Amino acid sequence: MFRFFVSRFAIKIGTVLRSPRLSAIVRVTILASGVLERIMRDVRLEEEARETAFVCLDCIKDKWFRSQSSDREMAQICAGCGEKTMKALGSESIAKTIRYKIMDHFVVDDGLYPGDELSLSAIIGLAIRCNSTAVCESVAQRLIDPEAGEDAFYFEGQEYRRAPSRFESEEECRWWVEGDWRRIAAELVHGRRFFNSNASALFGSLVFEAMSAGNGDDPDARAVVTTLPAHSKFYRARIATKDSEIAEFRSEPMEKLGAPPKDRAANNRMSPAGVPLMYVAADRQTAIAEVRPSIGDKVVVGEFLSKRELHFFDFTVLSKLTHAEISLFESRYRQRTDRRLLLEYLHDLIARPVRAHDTDYVMTQALAEYIRYCDSQRFDGIAFRSVQYDGGINFVLFDKSAPEALQVPDWTPQFDMSIAKEAVTTYEIRRVKYETDEQQVPS
Repeated sequence: MFRFFVSRFAIKIGTVLRSPRLSAIVRVTILASGVLERIMRDVRLEEEARETAFVCLDCIKDKWFRSQSSDREMAQICAGCGEKTMKALGSESIAKTIRYKIMDHFVVDDGLYPGDELSLSAIIGLAIRCNSTAVCESVAQRLIDPEAGEDAFYFEGQEYRRAPSRFESEEECRWWVEGDWRRIAAELVHGRRFFNSNASALFGSLVFEAMSAGNGDDPDARAVVTTLPAHSKFYRARIATKDSEIAEFRSEPMEKLGAPPKDRAANNRMSPAGVPLMYVAADRQTAIAEVRPSIGDKVVVGEFLSKRELHFFDFTVLSKLTHAEISLFESRYRQRTDRRLLLEYLHDLIARPVRAHDTDYVMTQALAEYIRYCDSQRFDGIAFRSVQYDGGINFVLFDKSAPEALQVPDWTPQFDMSIAKEAVTTYEIRRVKYETDEQQVPS
């Protein structure tokens, strides 16, 4: 009754304070009196008195819950560790928060897997990441419905298990999480190609999850960032159709074997026509395979050295990332889970072979541009798996020219690479290996 009275009084006070007919002097006087603050403090004290248990922020590990308001009017004893604290969450507020959300992640056990049953207290502990039995039991008591039937979720003594996967197979899972990729690709190819906010949102969420992830050895490291030291070796190849071309490659290796000028920059996997980027490989054999030579062709390979430390967004590690657990109560839980699954398949999507004129490159080109101008990390390029050579790694280096430099008529792209004349080698192709997959022709 007291709570009802003070709550109604607080609402009345708030209404009066917002009234346009109330003079500024009267409004300031009411506020200065502290009446409203005292009333609200009494309400909070009454709510705290009704709580059966409190848990401090050290005993609850779920990030979402730890970010919620936890200030207390009076010091409370944590049911988990027994410490006194002015920052704690009450069992009633926890119960109200998880009552419906927890049903998305746990289901009533049907007895199909004996030994895997979980109690209500146990699933609460898993959900809020709290190891205190006392805290979890207190929250459970707030949730149990004494009038519920034995099939109801909050029937007393009910047993639970984790909710099964939304998908019946890995193929179905992959089809689902790649859905947004296919949808955005269709938009970019056949609809809104430029200034596409949907594409920016998808790329932003993927880069965020990738940049937030670690690896098995160091969960705190940004595993998707591969850093190579200065003087690292990279290789780039060109097919020579006559001996005079070989001589040109040897005499002017940077100009002839480096990135093409802007007017000859072709449509490529990570760059559209007219945008000159530098494609290199981690070894000679990969570089040779990437130019797709025929038997008898002569291929000239240049060995480039990086002038400084380079940072790459590494697509080759996406399937091995270690992600921190997402709170079950985060509003974007489902979307973030789907994005993490998409990261596992992303390298296959960007590395699959397509013809140079194919518009499927538009999606990878847009993603590469997003990474190039990423706000959270300065990247010098992208690393990705070679389609032409098994086990090979390719790199695409971003031009480091300032935007105003592009206005100069004879502008050429700039890369932190060097090459010596003696670092050029010529190879003749003796044999080409082909691998095939049988295709089923529909009847």
